[in-house]
Amino acid sequence: LRWLKKNQQADGSWKAQKVAMTGLAALCFLAHGEVTDPAKSPEFATPLQRALEFLLASQRADGRFGGADSHEYAHPIAAYALCEAYGMTLNPNLKEAATRALRPILAGQHPTGGWTYRLDPAADPANGAYRDDTSYMGWCVQALKAAKLAHIPADGLDRALKLSVRGFKRNAAPSGGFGYTGPGAGGLTAVGTLSLQLLGSAQDPEVRRSLELMDGWQPSFEAKGPM
Repeated sequence: LRWLKKNQQADGSWKAQKVAMTGLAALCFLAHGEVTDPAKSPEFATPLQRALEFLLASQRADGRFGGADSHEYAHPIAAYALCEAYGMTLNPNLKEAATRALRPILAGQHPTGGWTYRLDPAADPANGAYRDDTSYMGWCVQALKAAKLAHIPADGLDRALKLSVRGFKRNAAPSGGFGYTGPGAGGLTAVGTLSLQLLGSAQDPEVRRSLELMDGWQPSFEAKGPM
């Protein structure tokens, strides 16, 4: 957190992809229990406040964020940060911004329960299939779950959370694991497992099989491929 504080930019953001990085940095402060009240967080209240002010200033009227990355991973990350921040501070400005940020996420969910880049709700015109991206879905679900815990009103929130369980399970491999945009046993297993746990499906077979799969994984500190 001290490194983040030291490297915060003058406008309250962090370098590279500003909206996403600022959302992630804010989540780090919040996860440590920091809030925007200097009496409660004497060391980190100011950088957290400046980060949240940057996110508020970056949000457009439609709830999306200016300067987001091309796939708009930044949107669910920023929405997640705003929902968490409201839940911990009860600042009405954060509640309003979080509510706006939730709308594109809810509108972008597929009938299959998943999400894809840019919160695009449409199916592939070539084949009519929906691209349910486990990586992207994980951020969307964390934003919705944070909103639920913070009691942020949003039409369709409960339905979206329930439907998203189906979206993750579409990408679950029969023998355990979660794939990227279809059933698979690799890459996105941790994301799919954690998301279903957050959604109240911790005891479902897809989670149990994935935990068993990951239990057999061993850490490696050897570099694989070009660095």
